[in-house]
Amino acid sequence: MSTPNKPLIQIKDVVIGIPHKRRPTLIIVDKANFDINYGEMVGIVGESGSGKTMICRTMIGTLERRGGKILSGEVIFEGQNLATASDATWKNLRGKSIGYVPQSALAGPNPVLTIEAQLTEALRNTGDTKNIKARSKELLDLVKIRRVDTVMKQYPYQLSGGMRQRVMIACALATSPKLLIADEPTTGLDVTVQSQIMDLLKEIRSTMGTAIVLISHDLALIDEVCDRVVVMHAGATVEVGSVKELEKPRHPYTIALNSSRIDIAKPGSELVTIKGNAPSVGEWNLGCRFAERCSIVQSDCKVGVHPELIGASGTHQSACIHTELLERI
Repeated sequence: MSTPNKPLIQIKDVVIGIPHKRRPTLIIVDKANFDINYGEMVGIVGESGSGKTMICRTMIGTLERRGGKILSGEVIFEGQNLATASDATWKNLRGKSIGYVPQSALAGPNPVLTIEAQLTEALRNTGDTKNIKARSKELLDLVKIRRVDTVMKQYPYQLSGGMRQRVMIACALATSPKLLIADEPTTGLDVTVQSQIMDLLKEIRSTMGTAIVLISHDLALIDEVCDRVVVMHAGATVEVGSVKELEKPRHPYTIALNSSRIDIAKPGSELVTIKGNAPSVGEWNLGCRFAERCSIVQSDCKVGVHPELIGASGTHQSACIHTELLERI
Protein backbone atom coordinates (compact mmCIF):
# COMPACT_ATOMS: atom_id res chain seq x y z
CA MET A 1 0.00 0.00 0.00
CA SER A 2 1.50 3.32 -1.09
CA THR A 3 1.50 6.26 1.29
CA PRO A 4 1.75 10.02 0.65
CA ASN A 5 5.17 11.65 0.89
CA LYS A 6 4.00 14.21 3.45
CA PRO A 7 3.47 13.26 7.13
CA LEU A 8 -0.04 12.40 8.29
CA ILE A 9 0.18 14.88 11.17
CA GLN A 10 2.76 17.54 12.05
CA ILE A 11 3.17 19.23 15.44
CA LYS A 12 4.96 22.52 14.77
CA ASP A 13 6.19 24.81 17.58
CA VAL A 14 3.06 24.12 19.64
CA VAL A 15 2.65 26.10 22.85
CA ILE A 16 -0.16 25.12 25.23
CA GLY A 17 -1.32 27.15 28.20
CA ILE A 18 -4.10 27.33 30.78
CA PRO A 19 -5.54 30.87 30.84
CA HIS A 20 -6.57 32.39 34.19
CA LYS A 21 -8.63 35.49 34.81
CA ARG A 22 -6.56 36.76 37.73
CA ARG A 23 -3.12 35.28 37.11
CA PRO A 24 -0.82 35.01 34.10
CA THR A 25 -1.47 32.12 31.72
CA LEU A 26 0.24 28.94 32.93
CA ILE A 27 2.37 27.51 30.11
CA ILE A 28 2.31 23.71 30.27
CA VAL A 29 3.80 22.79 26.87
CA ASP A 30 6.35 24.85 25.00
CA LYS A 31 8.30 23.99 21.86
CA ALA A 32 6.60 20.71 20.95
CA ASN A 33 7.80 19.54 17.53
CA PHE A 34 7.43 16.18 15.74
CA ASP A 35 5.82 14.45 12.76
CA ILE A 36 3.89 11.19 12.40
CA ASN A 37 3.85 9.41 9.05
CA TYR A 38 1.09 7.31 7.54
CA GLY A 39 1.07 3.78 8.99
CA GLU A 40 3.79 4.58 11.53
CA MET A 41 3.82 3.75 15.23
CA VAL A 42 5.37 6.54 17.29
CA GLY A 43 6.00 6.44 21.03
CA ILE A 44 5.93 9.57 23.21
CA VAL A 45 7.85 9.20 26.48
CA GLY A 46 8.79 11.40 29.41
CA GLU A 47 8.25 11.91 33.12
CA SER A 48 4.89 12.89 34.58
CA GLY A 49 4.23 16.55 33.84
CA SER A 50 6.35 16.57 30.68
CA GLY A 51 3.33 17.37 28.48
CA LYS A 52 2.63 13.97 26.90
CA THR A 53 -1.09 13.84 27.63
CA MET A 54 -1.64 17.50 26.74
CA ILE A 55 -0.08 16.92 23.33
CA CYS A 56 -2.34 13.89 23.03
CA ARG A 57 -5.40 16.04 23.78
CA THR A 58 -4.21 18.57 21.23
CA MET A 59 -4.33 15.88 18.53
CA ILE A 60 -7.91 14.86 19.40
CA GLY A 61 -9.28 18.34 20.03
CA THR A 62 -10.25 17.92 23.69
CA LEU A 63 -7.74 20.34 25.18
CA GLU A 64 -10.28 23.01 26.09
CA ARG A 65 -12.31 20.49 28.10
CA ARG A 66 -9.37 20.52 30.54
CA GLY A 67 -9.07 24.29 30.50
CA GLY A 68 -6.14 24.26 28.08
CA LYS A 69 -5.63 26.27 24.92
CA ILE A 70 -3.20 26.25 22.00
CA LEU A 71 -1.49 29.64 22.28
CA SER A 72 0.67 29.32 19.17
CA GLY A 73 1.99 26.81 16.68
CA GLU A 74 0.32 24.46 14.21
CA VAL A 75 -1.21 20.99 14.27
CA ILE A 76 -1.33 20.00 10.60
CA PHE A 77 -3.47 16.91 9.87
CA GLU A 78 -3.55 16.00 6.18
CA GLY A 79 -2.83 19.61 5.23
CA GLN A 80 -5.40 21.14 7.60
CA ASN A 81 -4.35 23.26 10.60
CA LEU A 82 -6.31 21.89 13.55
CA ALA A 83 -4.88 24.44 15.99
CA THR A 84 -7.55 26.87 14.81
CA ALA A 85 -10.20 24.31 13.80
CA SER A 86 -13.86 24.91 14.65
CA ASP A 87 -16.02 22.57 16.70
CA ALA A 88 -17.74 21.49 13.48
CA THR A 89 -14.41 20.51 11.96
CA TRP A 90 -13.44 18.49 15.03
CA LYS A 91 -16.84 16.78 15.00
CA ASN A 92 -16.04 15.48 11.52
CA LEU A 93 -12.57 14.27 12.56
CA ARG A 94 -12.74 13.06 16.16
CA GLY A 95 -13.91 9.48 16.33
CA LYS A 96 -13.71 9.23 12.55
CA SER A 97 -10.33 10.02 10.98
CA ILE A 98 -8.75 10.25 14.44
CA GLY A 99 -9.47 7.55 17.03
CA TYR A 100 -8.67 7.60 20.73
CA VAL A 101 -8.03 4.90 23.33
CA PRO A 102 -8.17 6.42 26.85
CA GLN A 103 -5.63 5.94 29.61
CA SER A 104 -7.81 3.93 31.96
CA ALA A 105 -9.79 0.86 30.94
CA LEU A 106 -11.92 1.46 34.06
CA ALA A 107 -12.92 5.01 33.13
CA GLY A 108 -13.26 4.50 29.36
CA PRO A 109 -16.49 2.54 28.78
CA ASN A 110 -19.88 4.02 29.64
CA PRO A 111 -21.00 2.04 32.73
CA VAL A 112 -24.74 2.24 31.96
CA LEU A 113 -24.59 0.99 28.36
CA THR A 114 -24.11 -2.55 27.16
CA ILE A 115 -21.12 -3.30 24.95
CA GLU A 116 -23.43 -3.64 21.96
CA ALA A 117 -24.94 -0.19 22.61
CA GLN A 118 -21.48 1.40 22.82
CA LEU A 119 -20.31 -0.21 19.59
CA THR A 120 -23.56 0.80 17.90
CA GLU A 121 -22.97 4.40 18.92
CA ALA A 122 -19.43 4.28 17.54
CA LEU A 123 -20.53 2.72 14.25
CA ARG A 124 -23.23 5.35 13.71
CA ASN A 125 -20.41 7.88 13.37
CA THR A 126 -19.61 6.29 10.02
CA GLY A 127 -22.96 7.40 8.64
CA ASP A 128 -23.73 3.83 7.55
CA THR A 129 -26.39 2.29 9.79
CA LYS A 130 -26.76 -0.97 7.88
CA ASN A 131 -25.88 -4.30 9.50
CA ILE A 132 -24.65 -2.59 12.67
CA LYS A 133 -25.01 -5.69 14.84
CA ALA A 134 -22.97 -7.82 12.42
CA ARG A 135 -20.31 -5.10 12.15
CA SER A 136 -20.17 -4.83 15.96
CA LYS A 137 -19.42 -8.54 16.13
CA GLU A 138 -16.72 -8.13 13.49
CA LEU A 139 -15.06 -5.41 15.60
CA LEU A 140 -15.04 -7.62 18.69
CA ASP A 141 -13.58 -10.43 16.60
CA LEU A 142 -10.92 -8.01 15.35
CA VAL A 143 -9.78 -7.25 18.90
CA LYS A 144 -9.68 -10.97 19.79
CA ILE A 145 -12.69 -11.09 22.11
CA ARG A 146 -14.22 -14.54 22.52
CA ARG A 147 -17.88 -15.37 23.19
CA VAL A 148 -18.90 -12.33 21.16
CA ASP A 149 -22.67 -12.88 21.51
CA THR A 150 -22.37 -13.01 25.30
CA VAL A 151 -20.07 -10.00 25.58
CA MET A 152 -22.37 -7.88 23.39
CA LYS A 153 -25.09 -8.18 26.05
CA GLN A 154 -22.83 -7.43 29.00
CA TYR A 155 -22.05 -4.20 30.83
CA PRO A 156 -18.48 -2.95 31.43
CA TYR A 157 -18.48 -3.98 35.11
CA GLN A 158 -18.94 -7.60 34.00
CA LEU A 159 -15.68 -7.55 32.00
CA SER A 160 -12.05 -7.72 33.09
CA GLY A 161 -9.75 -4.71 32.64
CA GLY A 162 -8.15 -6.26 29.57
CA MET A 163 -11.54 -6.98 28.00
CA ARG A 164 -12.72 -3.42 28.64
CA GLN A 165 -9.60 -2.04 26.98
CA ARG A 166 -10.22 -4.27 23.96
CA VAL A 167 -13.75 -2.90 23.76
CA MET A 168 -12.40 0.66 23.80
CA ILE A 169 -9.98 -0.22 21.00
CA ALA A 170 -12.87 -1.76 19.03
CA CYS A 171 -14.90 1.47 19.45
CA ALA A 172 -11.92 3.54 18.31
CA LEU A 173 -11.53 1.36 15.20
CA ALA A 174 -15.20 1.50 14.23
CA THR A 175 -14.60 4.26 11.67
CA SER A 176 -11.27 2.89 10.36
CA PRO A 177 -9.29 5.94 11.53
CA LYS A 178 -6.07 7.01 9.85
CA LEU A 179 -4.61 7.97 13.24
CA LEU A 180 -5.15 6.12 16.53
CA ILE A 181 -3.97 7.77 19.75
CA ALA A 182 -3.43 5.39 22.67
CA ASP A 183 -2.76 7.24 25.94
CA GLU A 184 -1.02 4.70 28.20
CA PRO A 185 -3.48 1.97 27.12
CA THR A 186 -1.98 -0.68 29.42
CA THR A 187 -2.27 1.30 32.68
CA GLY A 188 -3.57 -0.90 35.48
CA LEU A 189 -3.35 -4.13 33.48
CA ASP A 190 -1.18 -7.09 34.41
CA VAL A 191 1.94 -7.91 32.39
CA THR A 192 0.36 -10.72 30.35
CA VAL A 193 -2.62 -8.57 29.33
CA GLN A 194 -0.30 -5.63 28.54
CA SER A 195 1.57 -7.85 26.10
CA GLN A 196 -1.69 -8.96 24.47
CA ILE A 197 -2.87 -5.35 24.04
CA MET A 198 0.44 -4.39 22.45
CA ASP A 199 0.31 -7.37 20.08
CA LEU A 200 -3.20 -6.26 19.14
CA LEU A 201 -2.08 -2.70 18.37
CA LYS A 202 0.78 -4.02 16.22
CA GLU A 203 -1.63 -6.23 14.29
CA ILE A 204 -4.04 -3.33 13.75
CA ARG A 205 -1.22 -1.18 12.43
CA SER A 206 -0.09 -4.00 10.11
CA THR A 207 -3.49 -5.03 8.73
CA MET A 208 -5.28 -1.66 8.62
CA GLY A 209 -2.34 0.66 7.93
CA THR A 210 -3.36 2.83 10.88
CA ALA A 211 -0.79 5.26 12.26
CA ILE A 212 -0.59 4.87 16.05
CA VAL A 213 0.65 7.25 18.73
CA LEU A 214 1.54 5.39 21.92
CA ILE A 215 1.92 7.45 25.11
CA SER A 216 3.87 5.52 27.74
CA HIS A 217 6.33 5.64 30.64
CA ASP A 218 7.62 2.21 29.65
CA LEU A 219 10.73 2.61 27.50
CA ALA A 220 11.11 -1.15 27.04
CA LEU A 221 7.59 -1.28 25.61
CA ILE A 222 8.27 1.64 23.28
CA ASP A 223 11.47 0.00 22.03
CA GLU A 224 9.64 -3.21 21.28
CA VAL A 225 6.63 -1.92 19.32
CA CYS A 226 7.41 1.55 17.93
CA ASP A 227 9.22 2.81 14.83
CA ARG A 228 10.20 6.20 16.24
CA VAL A 229 10.31 7.87 19.63
CA VAL A 230 9.52 11.42 20.78
CA VAL A 231 11.12 12.33 24.12
CA MET A 232 9.40 15.08 26.12
CA HIS A 233 10.82 16.90 29.14
CA ALA A 234 9.37 19.89 31.00
CA GLY A 235 6.93 20.76 28.24
CA ALA A 236 9.45 20.56 25.39
CA THR A 237 10.51 18.03 22.79
CA VAL A 238 14.15 17.22 23.58
CA GLU A 239 14.85 14.34 21.18
CA VAL A 240 13.21 12.64 18.21
CA GLY A 241 14.55 9.62 16.35
CA SER A 242 14.00 6.03 15.33
CA VAL A 243 14.21 3.30 17.94
CA LYS A 244 17.54 2.28 16.38
CA GLU A 245 18.89 5.85 16.48
CA LEU A 246 17.94 6.25 20.13
CA GLU A 247 20.19 3.32 21.03
CA LYS A 248 22.80 6.10 20.85
CA PRO A 249 20.93 9.06 22.41
CA ARG A 250 21.97 12.63 21.72
CA HIS A 251 20.39 14.22 24.77
CA PRO A 252 21.42 13.75 28.44
CA TYR A 253 17.78 13.37 29.49
CA THR A 254 17.23 10.45 27.10
CA ILE A 255 20.43 8.84 28.40
CA ALA A 256 19.17 9.30 31.98
CA LEU A 257 15.81 7.74 31.11
CA ASN A 258 17.52 4.73 29.51
CA SER A 259 19.86 4.30 32.47
CA SER A 260 16.95 4.22 34.93
CA ARG A 261 15.08 1.43 33.14
CA ILE A 262 14.11 -1.43 35.45
CA ASP A 263 14.30 -4.05 32.69
CA ILE A 264 18.09 -3.56 32.30
CA ALA A 265 18.87 -3.41 36.03
CA LYS A 266 21.06 -6.18 37.42
CA PRO A 267 19.35 -8.33 40.09
CA GLY A 268 20.44 -7.29 43.57
CA SER A 269 22.02 -4.03 42.40
CA GLU A 270 20.83 -0.55 43.35
CA LEU A 271 18.37 0.96 40.89
CA VAL A 272 19.64 3.96 38.93
CA THR A 273 17.52 7.11 39.24
CA ILE A 274 17.61 10.53 37.62
CA LYS A 275 19.07 12.94 40.15
CA GLY A 276 17.02 15.86 41.37
CA ASN A 277 13.38 16.54 40.64
CA ALA A 278 11.61 17.44 37.44
CA PRO A 279 10.76 21.16 37.36
CA SER A 280 7.19 22.10 38.24
CA VAL A 281 4.90 22.77 35.32
CA GLY A 282 5.53 26.25 33.95
CA GLU A 283 8.28 26.99 36.50
CA TRP A 284 11.19 26.38 34.18
CA ASN A 285 14.71 27.69 34.54
CA LEU A 286 16.43 29.72 31.83
CA GLY A 287 18.11 27.83 29.03
CA CYS A 288 17.93 24.05 28.94
CA ARG A 289 15.30 22.81 31.40
CA PHE A 290 17.35 19.71 32.18
CA ALA A 291 20.44 21.76 33.08
CA GLU A 292 19.98 21.52 36.87
CA ARG A 293 20.01 17.70 36.66
CA CYS A 294 22.55 17.27 33.86
CA SER A 295 26.03 15.84 34.49
CA ILE A 296 27.62 17.63 31.50
CA VAL A 297 26.00 21.04 32.00
CA GLN A 298 27.98 24.06 30.77
CA SER A 299 27.55 27.74 31.57
CA ASP A 300 25.85 28.49 28.22
CA CYS A 301 23.23 25.80 28.94
CA LYS A 302 21.70 28.03 31.61
CA VAL A 303 21.06 31.17 29.61
CA GLY A 304 18.47 32.27 27.07
CA VAL A 305 15.55 30.17 25.94
CA HIS A 306 15.26 26.40 25.78
CA PRO A 307 17.31 25.09 22.82
CA GLU A 308 15.56 24.27 19.55
CA LEU A 309 15.72 20.78 18.07
CA ILE A 310 18.86 20.48 15.96
CA GLY A 311 18.49 18.54 12.72
CA ALA A 312 16.00 18.30 9.86
CA SER A 313 12.51 16.91 10.39
CA GLY A 314 12.48 13.15 9.86
CA THR A 315 16.09 12.75 11.01
CA HIS A 316 17.61 12.14 14.44
CA GLN A 317 17.00 15.45 16.25
CA SER A 318 18.20 16.65 19.64
CA ALA A 319 17.83 19.82 21.69
CA CYS A 320 21.24 19.44 23.36
CA ILE A 321 23.82 22.08 22.40
CA HIS A 322 26.75 20.04 23.73
CA THR A 323 26.39 16.63 22.14
CA GLU A 324 30.20 16.48 21.85
CA LEU A 325 30.33 15.97 25.64
CA LEU A 326 27.89 13.03 25.79
CA GLU A 327 30.74 10.49 25.92
CA ARG A 328 31.45 11.68 29.46
CA ILE A 329 28.13 10.28 30.72
